[in-house]
Amino acid sequence: MHSNIQTFITEDDDQYFATQYKTIRQVLFNLLDTPVQTTFHIGGTKHFNYPTEPILDILVGVNNLHDITALDEKRLNYEGFYRLHHPYKKKVVMAKFNNLIDLRQTVRLHIIQKDSPLYNAYLNTNEALSTKPELAEQFGQQKQQITQHVTTIRPYENQKQQLFTKLAKRLGT
Repeated sequence: MHSNIQTFITEDDDQYFATQYKTIRQVLFNLLDTPVQTTFHIGGTKHFNYPTEPILDILVGVNNLHDITALDEKRLNYEGFYRLHHPYKKKVVMAKFNNLIDLRQTVRLHIIQKDSPLYNAYLNTNEALSTKPELAEQFGQQKQQITQHVTTIRPYENQKQQLFTKLAKRLGT
């Protein structure tokens, strides 16, 4: 797996991420017997209010995490998504990669039980980062500060998750 943090981007002039989201959304809803109930384009590639990695983040709502069975994972594998094995709490994360040599993430599915506190925290935090420029700027600066201390993905993702959790708590979600 590609171990370095990807270079941040600040714009999407050709609407690549919005177009890609629409395509992947259709794929998720068209899976045979899909457990997918909702999808939302989240994160920096949704609004570009702060520098972000070139990764399309999608919040996927399911009625229950147990609905993501081995069969659903297999169907997602056929679509190029692979489960990331990391001690995530109350969520499943699957990623699509640029290729099977470099393994740079291009899309991340954050699969979470719909209407749970974590699901709502993702929605509320994303809304705040989309509509409050000062909050987005501060979040972006903190993300970039992390990259000054770590250069590999795992520690970066862990620290970014802590940053997200603090922000969600600050917002009361």
